[in-house]
Amino acid sequence: MKSLVFDTGPIISLTVNNLLWLLSPLKKAFKGTFVIPSAVHSELVSTPLNSKKYKFEALQVQKQIEDGILEESQDLTILGQGSQLLNAANNVFLAHNHPLTICQYAEMQVLAACKNLNSPAVIDERITRMLVEQPVQLRKLLEKRLHTKISMNQNALETFQHCTGRISIIRSVELVTLAYEKGLLDAYLVHVPGVRRALLESVLWGVKVHGAAVSEDEINELLRTERL
Repeated sequence: MKSLVFDTGPIISLTVNNLLWLLSPLKKAFKGTFVIPSAVHSELVSTPLNSKKYKFEALQVQKQIEDGILEESQDLTILGQGSQLLNAANNVFLAHNHPLTICQYAEMQVLAACKNLNSPAVIDERITRMLVEQPVQLRKLLEKRLHTKISMNQNALETFQHCTGRISIIRSVELVTLAYEKGLLDAYLVHVPGVRRALLESVLWGVKVHGAAVSEDEINELLRTERL
């Protein structure tokens, strides 16, 4: 059965925008499984349940798990592969001969699960996506951000690429755009001028401000290409 593996960020973006309910109809349309690795479960449920600020969000995500919409992966091999990926990823770039820590364990578990399941990933985090898709461009971005020369450890990069292969990555902006296209958000088509554009624009900006790495130009392009 085909699957889609979720990182922490997209689930949080949907939750804080009151859009977590979209997972159920999207899963039905996908006709597959929505998977979260154990480290993602920890970030979404286990850890925030011990807090006051994010406890309600954690309960909402746990409800999705108990309802069978999200499935926590129990594959123990992902743990070791995630650690291997994390070590490689955090040794790809060096500043002043010191490795840069650019990725977190949960993201690497997502990539490991994708490789094992031959599945796409849902990741909003820009650094991880660029490391998979555009490592040379990522080096340039890091140089711009850190205002220093960045070198690349080719051995670490090759190890990372060997362990990940060609993983397709989508973002929460693509998920909410798909939901809009399928009419899943039509309940919000109220009687205000230009409501279709306002609806799509609002959900795109909603996920952007809560962590989705999407530029204003990309949002405007999505608005131009949709039927509004």
